[in-house]
Formats: sequence, structure tokens, C-alpha cells
Amino acid sequence: MKLCINRQRAFDQLSDCKTGALFMKMGARKIEIALEFVKSQQFKVEYIVWIAPAAFLTTKTYRSEIRRWSKGLERKIYFFSIESISGSDVKYLDLYNMVDRFRTFCVVDESITIKNTEAGRTQRLLELAHRFKYRLILSGTPLTQGLIDLYSQIKFMNPAILNMTESQFANNFLRVSYDQDKTKRRWSCPEKEQHLIKLMRPYIYECDLDFDCPIKRHDYNFNLSPREAEYYQMEKEDFLQSKEKIAFLEVVQKFQHIYTISYQKTLAMIHLVKDIIKRGEKVIIFIKFVDEIRFLKECRVLDFKYVEMTGNVNKNKIADAFAKDVPVMFSTYGAGGFGLHLPFCNNIIFFSQTFDYKDKIQSLDCIYKKGKTNQVNIYNFWVQTGLENLIRTSLDRKENVLSNVCKYITKEDLLTL
Repeated sequence: MKLCINRQRAFDQLSDCKTGALFMKMGARKIEIALEFVKSQQFKVEYIVWIAPAAFLTTKTYRSEIRRWSKGLERKIYFFSIESISGSDVKYLDLYNMVDRFRTFCVVDESITIKNTEAGRTQRLLELAHRFKYRLILSGTPLTQGLIDLYSQIKFMNPAILNMTESQFANNFLRVSYDQDKTKRRWSCPEKEQHLIKLMRPYIYECDLDFDCPIKRHDYNFNLSPREAEYYQMEKEDFLQSKEKIAFLEVVQKFQHIYTISYQKTLAMIHLVKDIIKRGEKVIIFIKFVDEIRFLKECRVLDFKYVEMTGNVNKNKIADAFAKDVPVMFSTYGAGGFGLHLPFCNNIIFFSQTFDYKDKIQSLDCIYKKGKTNQVNIYNFWVQTGLENLIRTSLDRKENVLSNVCKYITKEDLLTL
């Protein structure tokens, strides 16, 4: 089979190595390329271990994509969820015994899930890494909080690529500073990035997804009503009185939850959805909190057919209903951003904003497809608060807002959010 030019470049670059990384978004067909690479080495290994998030492995489109490109390998492939590596000793021992006894090719999809060197799943995979004959990692978003995210991913590929400890990596490629509360923060060091790229380049293929379809972005800005603004301010002051030490993550969760459903924003969303339905199109509405759907139901404003992709639902059943005769799908970032492929949808509304750039990119990936020609409309809803502005700035910089603030904030800073 002749690969297209982008995939051919990736295949040529990785075929001579026993390890590598494909940092390519969903529409770039990284599964197809990965399996072509696996096939090129299939006679040198006895089994293929495919590790991915459980949300991927339980999605029908993801498994069918693997089946499509793995013909001839079906009896060799064994699947493990990344969560089971640390969550189940039985699963881990099964994996350990397989790797210990047989020549094995390991593929880790969404390798950003092993970025944390202190996590059990990361530690166990790093212990096993040298036992795999071949190692390949895949990700559309290998960085979410800075260069430090790369360390354990590259170490899994081959420790010799960097040949340094995590602290040495941080000292070499990151700047360190301390906040007023002596919290340590790490910043990327641009002047040293080129050296890191030079070390990684022989093993990593990165492909920016080229979309054939036009993309139109729409930003909607909303002010809180006087009553909403008064309530928001009152909640902040009450929170100040009840806390001595204020964790920023707790602030984000609490205060974003308060303002996320404002009257103006809700009204605009309903009108927009109805306009999209009138055009005969479908729309996915991403929300931060499940409570948002519950509130909209209680207000009885959802007078159109919709499905909910949240929490413990049958993702395949929900996706099938949305593909057939349901025009609207509400989804949390966690449920809808992983493993779904819905290229027939041309509209996404970010009704409430995530503070993690990775979540947003993965949510967008679900509607992209190579060769798609229909215009994609991305609607961002923003509420004019200090916290929302901070989130917006971080997302524009392709960063996680939590990497740009102190772990704890002062009471004075809180009043500006």
C-alpha cells in the first residue's frame, strides 16, 4: 500500500528505529501509520501490546479503526487500558509475564497520560520499557503544561535519548522561579529548546493537521446581569471569610461553576442551536459541569431533541443516536473529548470553557476528518469575569491555566477574578 506523503515521511523516519513517537492529531491517521510500522516488524515480534485510555478502547469507532488497519495481526494484538496498568495488579502481572516471555511490540496511544513520573501507571511502564523489543508512542497533544511533560514520554521510548534524570532535564531546559508563598514554578527556556529538539528529532515525527475544510471561529462575549454580578461578588466574599489558605484549583472549580450559566449566555445558546437545526446541521455543545445540563432541564428551555455524553454512559449508543436523528449532543470535556470520531458534525459550541488546552484540542479533533470540505464553525462563549479572562489568555497561548498561576493565591488576587 502506498502511503500519502506525510505518512510516508513518518514511516521512513521511524522504520529504521526500534523506538519512536508519532505526535499527530486524530485526522492525520496516526493509527494507520502506527500499524503500518508494526506490520513492518511483525515477523520480529510474537505479540503486539496496544495501551490506550479506557475511554478509547470502549469506543466502537476507535476499535474499528484498529481492526481496519491491523488485518493479519488480529491474533497478535492484546489491548490494555492505561488505567489498568496501575489500577489492577492482575492486569499488570499479565502484561509483565507476556513481555518477560515473548518478543513484544508496545504501542502507547495518548502518551500524554504517562507524563507524570510520580503516577503509578508511568512508573510501571517505565519499569517494563526496556523489556519491549519495539516501542512506539502516539499523541495529538504531547504537551499540556510545558516541556516537562515530554520527559517521561521520551524516557519510555529510550532513556538514552536524553540520558539524564528528571531534575537534570528541568535544570537544563526549564527556568525555575519561586512565588511569594515559596511555591516552585517551572518555565520553558526558549534558548535551550533547540538543543532538546536536536536530541528528539531522529525519533519523533510531528505532523500539524492540514484541514481541507474552512474553519470559522465565532466569539460571543457576555456580561453578568447586575443581579448575577452581585451574587458572584457575594460568593467570593463569603469564600474569603471561610478560607485561610486558598487553592487556585478550588477557586476555579467553585467560581466558574457560579457564573457558567448566565441568563444572556443561555438565551444566546438556545437561539444559536435552533438556527443550526434550521440549517439541517448538527451541533456538539461542550460543558464543564454536568450540573449545567441539569439546570437547563429544570428551566425547561431545551425544546429540541438532544443526547447527553456525560459520565458513565454507553458512548457508542449515544454517538449512534447523534449520528442518526438527534441534532444536538451535550458533552462534558472528559466524556466527549476522548476517542469519539463524529466528522458528520460541522458545529461545536464551547458553552463553558475548560482551563486545559489539551481538553479543548481533543474536543475539536472529534469532528475533523482528512478530506472534509464542509465549513466547520467553532462558537466560543465567554463570560466577562477576571477568571474567564485568565482562562482565555492561557488557551490563546496553548497552555493550561494552572501552569501559569501559583498553586495558592492571595485573598487580594481572588477579588480580581
